[in-house]
Amino acid sequence: MRETIEHQGVVASVDGNHVQVNIVQLAACSECKARSLCSSSESKEKIIDVYEADAAEKYRVGERVKVCGTLSMGKQAVWLAFGLPLLLTVVWMLVAMVVLNLGELVSVGVLAVMLALYFYILYINRDRMAKRFAFWIG
Repeated sequence: MRETIEHQGVVASVDGNHVQVNIVQLAACSECKARSLCSSSESKEKIIDVYEADAAEKYRVGERVKVCGTLSMGKQAVWLAFGLPLLLTVVWMLVAMVVLNLGELVSVGVLAVMLALYFYILYINRDRMAKRFAFWIG
């Protein structure tokens, strides 16, 4: 099994050690011959930030490159964005409704505050996570 995630892209900008690569993320059915008749095929353009020493000398705007990331990095991102909040929701609602015997409205209100705090903590730690979730040009 592959340990890296790879996408073909085009260099959108180069500034010192910072390269922005424009990738087109295609839906799983984008290669289907009937995609023009189907409304479920889609594609999204995304900008990926890559930090690499001497990037200004290595890459030019418009150049085609391959952007790489690790599979574990993707799994960690999904866990932080979806898995942990879901676990927090289920555990809190069980504790609030069964153990603490709180009402539904109070339980959901406290849960909303907890989730907002969780995502705010992720937001303020975005620079630290950007170092952990780093892409490279391969």
